[in-house]
Amino acid sequence: MKTASYEELKSNPAQLDAFIQGEESVHLVSNGKAVALLTPLHRSEARQPVQWPDFAHRMKQTFGDRVLPAGTIQALIDENRGER
Repeated sequence: MKTASYEELKSNPAQLDAFIQGEESVHLVSNGKAVALLTPLHRSEARQPVQWPDFAHRMKQTFGDRVLPAGTIQALIDENRGER
């Protein structure tokens, strides 16, 4: 495990990038004492893209190929409102 002071990383940020690319952990030292541990994320911990469900497939499984006759929806709305 590498050690680096805050001042070293501040003056040479490429060094920190090299640690990260090499997937090495780095102890951050201030006044000769370790104050932090910087570790790169493992590939499995990196953000994965969201997988959305297949809504069209789910709807087809639920309702099949049923199609309502024309005017059915409007008739249901009118009935619900008391308009006959």
